[in-house]
Amino acid sequence: MSATPLLVAEHLMKRFPNGVQAVDDVSLTVHPGETVGIVGESGSGKSTTAKLVLRLLDADEGTIRFDGEDLRALRGGALRSLRKRLQLVPQNPQTSFNPKLTIGDSIAFNLTVHGTRSKPAHARAVELLERVGVARGHARKHPHELSGGQLQRCAIARALATEPQLVVCDEAVSALDKSVQAQVLNLLAELQRETGVAFLFISHDLAVVEHVADRVIVMYLGEVVEEGPAIDLWRAPAHEYTRTLLAATPERLLATRDAATAAAPAR
Repeated sequence: MSATPLLVAEHLMKRFPNGVQAVDDVSLTVHPGETVGIVGESGSGKSTTAKLVLRLLDADEGTIRFDGEDLRALRGGALRSLRKRLQLVPQNPQTSFNPKLTIGDSIAFNLTVHGTRSKPAHARAVELLERVGVARGHARKHPHELSGGQLQRCAIARALATEPQLVVCDEAVSALDKSVQAQVLNLLAELQRETGVAFLFISHDLAVVEHVADRVIVMYLGEVVEEGPAIDLWRAPAHEYTRTLLAATPERLLATRDAATAAAPAR
């Protein structure tokens, strides 16, 4: 892992017009090839933080530097050029794909908008679909013809089309059943090993984040309450809120029950 961070966000603040302080003095870093998880319940500010990093929302205060560039200062063509290096896998691919376009056209559009000609863009779309485990014939299908798991793989292919350095996954597996979740998470890990892409992984499920992340940031009411290596937070959480999240995790409950059973005296 590079010693120089790819993304550095410091002291981010965001208050909405209704008075809600969604993000309150949040700082984070992501290194090349690293997966950083942000976990917290609904309303904790994790998705708003992701939108600030992507410049889908403008922060009220704070700094965001991506590969050394001041992201908040970029405008127009400079911002569009950077977006190819900073991509998103959304929570609901059913609503993120244009229902009037085929899957191949949607993926190709993410390339043509950045200057790639139509024919090589469509060839790249088919190549990416096969890479994420979707049959090349699905490039001619429309979103409603695919399952949720297939669509999420297509969303990953679309995000990877521009060969980004960082992909933000915002609740990218929360709508999938457990078996499909595991397949998608394994796919992300494999793609990271092959390409060196970094991930900022947003989830309310600490068990999912612990499975994929190198480091974890825990947010509560817009603030970072704990941060550290995933394995350390799992084994010895320091903050009460992190302990509460772990206590509500089925995998954690099962492990605790099994440990208690093993420690119980024989009768």
